[in-house]
Amino acid sequence: MMESEVSGTVAATLGHQSDVGRVRRHNEDSYALREDLGLWVVADGMGGAAAGDKASSIVVDVVARSVEHGSALEDAMAEANRSILESVEAGEGKRGMGSTVVAARISGSDYSVVWVGDARAYLWGEGLQRLSHDHSRVQELVDAGLITEQEARSHPHRSVITRVLGGPDGTAAAPDQVTGSLRPGECILLCSDGLTSEVDDHDIARVLSRELADGKSPQAAGQRAVDRLVAMALDHGGNDNVTVVLIGAPVGGAA
Repeated sequence: MMESEVSGTVAATLGHQSDVGRVRRHNEDSYALREDLGLWVVADGMGGAAAGDKASSIVVDVVARSVEHGSALEDAMAEANRSILESVEAGEGKRGMGSTVVAARISGSDYSVVWVGDARAYLWGEGLQRLSHDHSRVQELVDAGLITEQEARSHPHRSVITRVLGGPDGTAAAPDQVTGSLRPGECILLCSDGLTSEVDDHDIARVLSRELADGKSPQAAGQRAVDRLVAMALDHGGNDNVTVVLIGAPVGGAA
């Protein structure tokens, strides 16, 4: 569990962007950049206009507020789940609305990544490593060896999520977590599935490798990488909202 103290944080936001895409009329993604807390959050709402965006905004607001008050990320997500359900009961949003979420907390060089659903986290360093594991029906099929990762990308059940904050009754909201340490020059990428449904891991790695090669200006390079990834998602169809956040440990930071 991460400590509430965030002094000594070496990570910084290198780039961020959210786009409505080419098909949807409303952006139901929300994200938060709280460097003061060592916290970054991406949430992807569901439930339609005026519901999905409501759910995702509740998630990023409540997670940030809970962490600010000293909660661990897992507890902050439980609070966000309750807040969505309470909002529905109060007549706000729409019954059944929910949100996937992925969040990173970094203190010193130590990171914790917590997620619910199919919003993803990747580690970029010596190649691209997926940190999160989708809570989805197609991921279960991949894990069982019934379909390949490539087949999962076009499977008819690719949009079926098995865990979500909120949702019909709020009971399938258990988060998963991974921890580790960032080395100088490494990055964590958080994204909604609007990126990964259109751009595969190989192309994500290719963009990061090319754009982050120049270490002289990490923020400029990071923003170029994020912009290019979002542009690729749009070029490949842009069938969903797409949000990408890139967090880096600057070269020369704490080991």
